Amino acid sequence: METERAGKRGASAALCALGISIALFAMVSGCERREAAAPASPAPPILSWSHFEVPPEPPSTPDLVADGQRVFNENCASCHGPRGEGNGRCAEFLTPGPRNFVAGILRFKSTPGADLPTDADLFRTVSLGLRGTPMPPWKFLLSDRDRWAVVAYIKTLAPALNGPAGKPVELGAEPQQITPQMVADGKQLYADAGCATCHGDEGYGDGPSADTLLDSAQMPIRPRNFHKGFEFKRGHTLRDIALTITTGNNGTPMPSFRESLDPAQVWDVAAFVYGLDNPRLAPGSGSMSAVAQGANLGHPDVVINLRERAWRYEPAVIQVTEGQIVRINFQPTDNGLGAGHGLAIDGYDKDAFINGALVGRPKSVTFKADKPGTFTFYCATQCSTGSLHPNMKGTLVVLAANEGKH
Repeated sequence: METERAGKRGASAALCALGISIALFAMVSGCERREAAAPASPAPPILSWSHFEVPPEPPSTPDLVADGQRVFNENCASCHGPRGEGNGRCAEFLTPGPRNFVAGILRFKSTPGADLPTDADLFRTVSLGLRGTPMPPWKFLLSDRDRWAVVAYIKTLAPALNGPAGKPVELGAEPQQITPQMVADGKQLYADAGCATCHGDEGYGDGPSADTLLDSAQMPIRPRNFHKGFEFKRGHTLRDIALTITTGNNGTPMPSFRESLDPAQVWDVAAFVYGLDNPRLAPGSGSMSAVAQGANLGHPDVVINLRERAWRYEPAVIQVTEGQIVRINFQPTDNGLGAGHGLAIDGYDKDAFINGALVGRPKSVTFKADKPGTFTFYCATQCSTGSLHPNMKGTLVVLAANEGKH
């Protein structure tokens, strides 16, 4: 019986991992500590929670709720459970665990403290997912109406969410640029507000209370490491950071600073935190030797656009000719565990290697196909168990120079 149960658990884990990888579309080196400097102006947001434009909400009708139940059962119940209690069949394999809607404690919203979220807040999270978690961005898979229907249905599962929503916080006008003065003022406010108690003096998430923090379910929770911007669940834009400072994170030790900081001060602290991001810590930084070597090879003869979908490479076979300069543009999906799949090629390990690329962010590597033969390419990030990951392979065929001239 124990063997049988273990086998079922293994099969469930593989099934859940496969389901998550199909749904998810949107997610190491150098660890030196750096002094905060004025960062460049933020780039246009990509899947930013606070920048997402919410379409008009349809009236909540019995038909909409019924459609929401169907969509929820087909796409959400495997993680969140059939009644939204966070206990679906995949839940025990996920980190962090799925949200329990029935508890009514939702973290990502535009309203402060423990105030209830707006329907638009729920729609944003359903649409964009949460970076670094198994929660995918459903905007790529479900229509606007289906996502609104899910929101309407979730509210029937959680009576606590049917009270009046809080009032969204006012952030004021976003600064046109981040200045050194903003960063300096933000650093001082960060210290004065006691942020270092949890996040540490330098923002590494290593403050004196970091090891003692618990969430509303009395589970241990770590403070955010601000040097890893890719882990910011709402997104890593100045507005996303300012919104979190103002609203806090309900159900966690992160409070709302709406009453203690005025909007200008919030933007200053956000500027300081934004500038701590160290892109070299992000998955997908790649092999620096491979990147440097590829940059010296010049214009490629062949460009391959390689995608990963559901633990499979597309295309599964790449054919080039000996002597060609080859560039592979790789775009992975999230593996369900907060990092993306990578790429390595047996026989070309030092020339073509990408380690855990970020979700939705293409990564390129350029190399010279100087060895004819047949080579296997595979994921360079050990990010799953069972048969999914070991079977995630493709074939690189390098034809001998005389063969390629036929």
